[in-house]
Amino acid sequence: MDKNFLEFWGNFLLSAAKGQRQLEEFSRWMSQGMSGFRDLSQSFQQVYGLGSERPEGDKDWQTARTAFEKAFKAYLDALGVVPKSDYLALQKQLEALRQQIEEQEAALLKLRLELSESRMAQGDVVAGFQELIQVQSEQFQELTESFNRLFTGREKKEGS
Repeated sequence: MDKNFLEFWGNFLLSAAKGQRQLEEFSRWMSQGMSGFRDLSQSFQQVYGLGSERPEGDKDWQTARTAFEKAFKAYLDALGVVPKSDYLALQKQLEALRQQIEEQEAALLKLRLELSESRMAQGDVVAGFQELIQVQSEQFQELTESFNRLFTGREKKEGS
């Protein structure tokens, strides 16, 4: 682990024992990009060997900040604590997934209803065809019987 982080964090924890106010300041200091609280900023600069000025885009400041944030996250991981930014990102992802599930369930229900209606419609078509075949069979039977009577009636006339 980063020795500068450990030194800074050790000093901070000793100071934090003096009061809750410092923890609140630390939280605001982190959220403000490690600026705004002179005591914390001076301690950070001293431990990481940075100058008192903080020009925009200074590589040393950026490197120190990145190293600190990485070490702080590793420290929180070791304690079993999840950073609030990670928690909020996961919460946002969870809500998006919940919404996606709701949409997919609604689409699935709609598709099931359409499939059910389609099967019922297919059943109606099959029943219609069966009825048509039945009617045509009956009509064919009547036609056959008519031809049979017609020819049977002729044969009797011819034979008499």
